[in-house]
Amino acid sequence: MTGLKKTYSGSRYIRYDKATCMGGAGCLKVCPTLAIRIKNGKAVRNEDLCIGCGECIRVCPEAAVTAATANLNRLNKDEISVALVTPVLYAQFPEVMPEDILMGLKALGFQHTVDMSYFLEMFQYATEEFIVRNKTGRQSPWPLISPVCPVVIRLIAFRFPSLMPHVLPLLRPVDLMAREVRQRIMKEYGVSQDKVMLYYINPCPTKRGPLRSASAKRKDDTSMAIGINDIYADLKRQIEHMQDADPISYANNIRFDFEYCHTGNGPMWGMSGGEIADMNIENSLAVSGLDETITYLEKIEMGLFSNIEYIELRTCREGCLGGAITAIDKYLAKSAVNKMIKMLGLGRRLSREKILRQYEKGKFLTDKDPAKLIQIFGSHAKPTSIETLQKVDEILERIKGHNCSVCGAPNCKTFAEDVVKGETSLTECRLLGGDSAC
Repeated sequence: MTGLKKTYSGSRYIRYDKATCMGGAGCLKVCPTLAIRIKNGKAVRNEDLCIGCGECIRVCPEAAVTAATANLNRLNKDEISVALVTPVLYAQFPEVMPEDILMGLKALGFQHTVDMSYFLEMFQYATEEFIVRNKTGRQSPWPLISPVCPVVIRLIAFRFPSLMPHVLPLLRPVDLMAREVRQRIMKEYGVSQDKVMLYYINPCPTKRGPLRSASAKRKDDTSMAIGINDIYADLKRQIEHMQDADPISYANNIRFDFEYCHTGNGPMWGMSGGEIADMNIENSLAVSGLDETITYLEKIEMGLFSNIEYIELRTCREGCLGGAITAIDKYLAKSAVNKMIKMLGLGRRLSREKILRQYEKGKFLTDKDPAKLIQIFGSHAKPTSIETLQKVDEILERIKGHNCSVCGAPNCKTFAEDVVKGETSLTECRLLGGDSAC
């Protein structure tokens, strides 16, 4: 590839290098929104259909698809730089304590490092209270679906819009974190919002913002996303350097109570089932993996699981530990988390009474109603006429449903729909032997 000019495109969540792409069908087979086709030996993507699941990143052998994340180059240009740390980061460094990882981030140049587990506790209390009140008020239908994984929410809006009322209408922990941290730091330093740069250190190619595509996103110059795999090598060197030097107490370098990981509750959230493990919910369920998530959403749509109060869904297998842009094997990471839980123990640092007073003031309620989310993430497909359906069925009858993807579509049904819409030719189907008569 030396000397070859790269041509990048992509969505808000991924970058695609057309020059590197070899036209394999792996990506179009795994895309849950059928956003990819193969044309002239290259992948062609409908950017507006991308929900940031990262499945194409996992399966591309040429690494032509990468996460649309930032790097550390601009750190020294920021007046106040803040690392918002997902607990998944701790799991990437077996035998290393969270405080050493947070110190390593400061050594990289971040002025403040925020442990998300502080805000996970807030979310836990708020969720438990919502469920208790929902038993009598029935504000939302059972089962409630966790809003924590943004890919799940986009998937629901895109493929299962009738389930949007099931999504717990509370702010996600990362949104709570961003709001509270920014306000506290602005007040502490006496600065305006544009002086505080938030860096989200992510295990998956997604960001907390609600907008779906690069063409539609709002200008946001005060927050960026960094992939764990992007920062891993530099952070590992810093941690090793610190371990070889004289120990320094992390407690002497913090100014806010949210800068320290006190218990194993936070790291536990990275695993499938970690969200609900320490929550006071009578009937709950945890499901991980993209195919499994889709299957359970189909079951919920059919009216099943109405006896379950809360379902934790993660599109990555083993939960966020299996994110597409993590650095180490998800099972090694899971082992590291289990050891960390044994060492740190479980428990909450925040007062339930204090959180409930904030709950009463509406602090945790999201302003994104189901209709708005469907408008943002939905497929917006035009209604299909009976005549169109008949034409699609006629083509499928001729193809006999082999789903080989040689035509460049993910399956025969999608190919038939593309033919009817005039986006491809029937002659692209090798099973028809070039016979274009329909």
